Amino acid sequence: MLWTEKYRPKTFDKILGQEPSVLQLKSYAANFNLPHLMIIGRSGCGKSTCLDAFSREFYQEFAEENTTIFPVSTMFSQGHAYFSENDRFATLYQKDKSILANFKYIVKWHASLKPLSAEFRLIVFDGADDLSKDAQAALRRIMEKHSRTCRFIFVVNSVSSIIAPIRSRCVPLSFLPIDYDLMRKRLLDILVCEGVLGTISEENLDMLIFCSNGDLRLALVWLELMVLHGVANLAELSDTKTGTLARAVVIACQRGDEDNARKIVENLMIEYGLSGSAVLGLIRQELHDVLTPDTALLLSDADLSICAGSNEYLQINWFVSQLCGELMQS
Repeated sequence: MLWTEKYRPKTFDKILGQEPSVLQLKSYAANFNLPHLMIIGRSGCGKSTCLDAFSREFYQEFAEENTTIFPVSTMFSQGHAYFSENDRFATLYQKDKSILANFKYIVKWHASLKPLSAEFRLIVFDGADDLSKDAQAALRRIMEKHSRTCRFIFVVNSVSSIIAPIRSRCVPLSFLPIDYDLMRKRLLDILVCEGVLGTISEENLDMLIFCSNGDLRLALVWLELMVLHGVANLAELSDTKTGTLARAVVIACQRGDEDNARKIVENLMIEYGLSGSAVLGLIRQELHDVLTPDTALLLSDADLSICAGSNEYLQINWFVSQLCGELMQS
């Protein structure tokens, strides 16, 4: 398991550097109430992790049943394929309707569900910056209709893309980049837990934290690459975030961790807006030391299918699955 997942906080007490937001969410959980929320902050500062912790503390064993998460970027980029293949939404999907019509119908259906052992359900829109104005207008009406039994949470990098009627209905919670000293202490604690303290110099650790710019998730990916996989030149890591994530895909496949590898490639395509061919190109660069004829054939087959017009998400997921098997054997 990658360190980003292994050391992902499960409770409020483990979340770094977001005391005001954590205290506010704790207060909501203690009072068994919650307004609509706007969670604002850049990547890697704990937004989704904090919401996961709130859901577990508020709903206890019924957290999953009472929480619906809509990954907005994935939904609208994959379109009909996403709805038809997702177990939670497939039964509601109507293939003869548009993506927006399906989105509105499925959100409305989940908002109308009766909460289980609670006063209300949670509906989370992760990456809500990508919601179209039409989709936001529809959500405003759903919020008004189901406000007694459902709370809406919008996770955004910036509120500028959210229409005023939705912003006015939400309490904003801002998440700041992780403080340098807090990040350093956390990374050192992880090195101790892994039994590898001292394998990275103080200078490299400080430079790693500085270059991550408050993104703890990115810093942890870099730390794992440097400590466990012999990456000595920090300049190689800080060159591009996408290159670092592509290297993390290869590492996950070498360990047979297909689920994490899939999550990372989806992040490259959704958050960074890369095409399937561009993702394959990045992974090809990171495979140069372990490239075999069979691996090269996998790359060419996936790239050919994408260029021929096949669904790039399906092809990339197929490629990751095959790459895991190939690298595990080599």
